[in-house]
Amino acid sequence: MNAKSAKASENPVIGLDHCIIAVQDLEAARQDYERLGFTTAPLGDHQNRATANHCIMFPETYLELLGINEPENPDGGLRDKLASRGEGLHRLALGTPDADAVKAKVEALGVRTEGPADLARPSKEPEGMVKFRNLQLDARDLAGIPVFMCGHKTPELMRNDRLVTHANGAYRFAGITAVVDDPTAAAAALAKLFGKDSITKTPYGAEIDTGRGFIRLATDGGIGRAHPNLATHPARERPIWHVLTIGVQDLDRTAALLAKNGVPAVRAGAALRVGPAHAR
Repeated sequence: MNAKSAKASENPVIGLDHCIIAVQDLEAARQDYERLGFTTAPLGDHQNRATANHCIMFPETYLELLGINEPENPDGGLRDKLASRGEGLHRLALGTPDADAVKAKVEALGVRTEGPADLARPSKEPEGMVKFRNLQLDARDLAGIPVFMCGHKTPELMRNDRLVTHANGAYRFAGITAVVDDPTAAAAALAKLFGKDSITKTPYGAEIDTGRGFIRLATDGGIGRAHPNLATHPARERPIWHVLTIGVQDLDRTAALLAKNGVPAVRAGAALRVGPAHAR
């Protein structure tokens, strides 16, 4: 953790771990993200679940394209979410070294939990069975913001050199932005996990330093100040995840690759913006 984050004894969260992106068609989503210059991992079917994924790996964090592959199994509410609001940013996973040990710590901070529960999927690259132990956090105690804690049991099976090398130069999941009705209240709720010193007030609302990446909280009226000229999210529900920020090595190189692949991108300050039609 850095100086702005809560003391280790008060903060049971490592920081950002991964973001789940809900998709209707896993193969189409894989093709879209490869057109954006990402390397995608082979399809992984969750055991005894309807869901499967293609992951986009970075050295410490990742993105998860999640869809339905075995519809006869339980899906954890993914089908309902896709039906009600379509594809897009679904849930944020925070890292923890031990989902069992962290349960009491989180509850002591005023956040109700469910679990932890095991999840697994076979991996083709690297070979093996990838295992997780996840702790669900009650969104009612976090201003309605959908997050959970992910404990990796087999981190050595998540990555190799090929999977963390991306043609667009991406190297980390740097942050995520939510549209909320009250950024101050939402930041105070998330401070249960990250500590009061993690909060910075901003012209658009607030920013949380998670210790590994940021969470921005903006109102509908403030989203254009958090991300210049960006429109508000079209869905009615609030809070809702709206923007992913991905760190790249060279913005000009990334822009050139997107242009080569026919993907429109707009310069927005020191960033490139790719719309949801191309990033689901």
